[in-house]
Amino acid sequence: MADSSDSEQFSDGESDGDFEVISGSSESEDEMNDVPMNANPWFRVRPPEIDYLHDQRFVENSGPQNVPAADAKPIDYFLLFLTLDFLRHIVRETNRYAQDFITSQQRIRRFSRLHSWFKVGAVTLDEMKGFISVILNMGLIRKPSITEYWNTKFQSQDTVWFRNMFSRNRFQSILKKFHIVDNTTIPNRNDDNYSPTSKFQCFVDLFNRQSKQHYIPKQNLSIDESLIASKGRSSIIQYIPSKAAKFGVKLWVLAEAVSGYICQISVYKGKQYDPTPQGMLQGAYVVNKLLDAAGLFNKAYHLFTDSFFSSINLAKELLAKGTLFTGTLRANRQMPNTIKNPVLQEKESIYIRQGRILLCAYKERNGRKPVRIISSFSKAAQENDKPAMICSYNKFMGGVDLADMMTESYNDGRKTLKVWKKVVFNLMHRMVINAYIIYKENTSDNPKLSRLSFTQRLIEDLAKDHMVLRNENQDDNRQNKNKHGIRKLPGHREKDCDVCSDRNGYGGRRRSRTVCRVCGKGVHRDCKDNHLCVES
Repeated sequence: MADSSDSEQFSDGESDGDFEVISGSSESEDEMNDVPMNANPWFRVRPPEIDYLHDQRFVENSGPQNVPAADAKPIDYFLLFLTLDFLRHIVRETNRYAQDFITSQQRIRRFSRLHSWFKVGAVTLDEMKGFISVILNMGLIRKPSITEYWNTKFQSQDTVWFRNMFSRNRFQSILKKFHIVDNTTIPNRNDDNYSPTSKFQCFVDLFNRQSKQHYIPKQNLSIDESLIASKGRSSIIQYIPSKAAKFGVKLWVLAEAVSGYICQISVYKGKQYDPTPQGMLQGAYVVNKLLDAAGLFNKAYHLFTDSFFSSINLAKELLAKGTLFTGTLRANRQMPNTIKNPVLQEKESIYIRQGRILLCAYKERNGRKPVRIISSFSKAAQENDKPAMICSYNKFMGGVDLADMMTESYNDGRKTLKVWKKVVFNLMHRMVINAYIIYKENTSDNPKLSRLSFTQRLIEDLAKDHMVLRNENQDDNRQNKNKHGIRKLPGHREKDCDVCSDRNGYGGRRRSRTVCRVCGKGVHRDCKDNHLCVES
């Protein structure tokens, strides 16, 4: 985010300076590692400046790429990002982790949720799609805790859809066992190739790969930081006092300026695991890293950033790579003293140019600090009584903020989740946003679905196959339970409980003095609802 002086709306009066050569420049101590500016002079210019013919033209065929037919359903767009192959991968790793976890247990408590795992069995593809539909729906229907979705004590709080999808124990079992990597392949913390993002980096890579494959962004882009709120115990948790949440996982995000389509994401791992190369500013390093990964250099894209990323040398470096740039400047950046310490009255601005690079200082009103802005695209001009380059900045800088706003409006960021799971589920919500943006540009629907309706239909489509199968199983169970009942064995006779007893050692042997009336197997009174009777 820009600082307070960067993010405000500004107005401008004409500069009254003469055309002149600006001699010398002021170098900040904070910029000792910055590459020195070249020796070409800076010239004072006054608006309106004559049109400058750029030698770079934007000719990309922007919009959706490799997408389904115009009459496709929301789930077809979502599966462009969370592919069926990766869903199968999640199913395999979740079942692998569940089996490894069960094997590691010496004894399972009587009322452990693992008993429901034994009875239902491994997760299937349809069940995993249903699980993701529940995660997405929890962002639309928010409750104080996960267990409240299965609350039947108060009729006013009843949400029957969640109970129809999963039992509470089954959902929480899948949530706990949810995994996307094999833990045995993750390096130890002391290994040289260890990364704190190992548990979810493959999901970030999937997001970036599919976002790049299915959409070519329009010319104007923005880069900013984003925060996934969390106070969990992880080395990647950052403290950002300017954010509302303050603590969380920091993302560097490249987004299309107008739509908020996210083109590329990089998770910041901290100084130890994500160092800035010597001789570079961190902001410049991030900008080059994101644009290069997205394959957007030498295509005449126009990038907007706030003062954390911006510098004169970055603008020149991007220009050499065929990329235009506009951004606000901090006062401690290297720049000519005319812009660094401008003498301005209220609503006055000053422009200086060096080749393609234009600098502007502007003061909205007396008592406020001047705003400094740089552009390799704009000319000295006014628009609605303010510098045109500031108008462009205000219009196109907010792409990442727009994406964050859309994400958080339907995202259920629970405190109970592990940090890496919060990142994965957050990226799933961002996949929904990207899918919706592609849908809007590709669909033949008239009228087009709203984002809420798109998300609701996506949830229905993801849940459908699992819901049908679960309803069939529940009908069979009801027929069996109608015949069921338990009876007490005579005397002091006992049988192993068919639900919670385990002679193999996982849960230990547990005896019951009551048995099923139909099959004769031992069943505790507390276990009878989980007993799946097979008539002898």
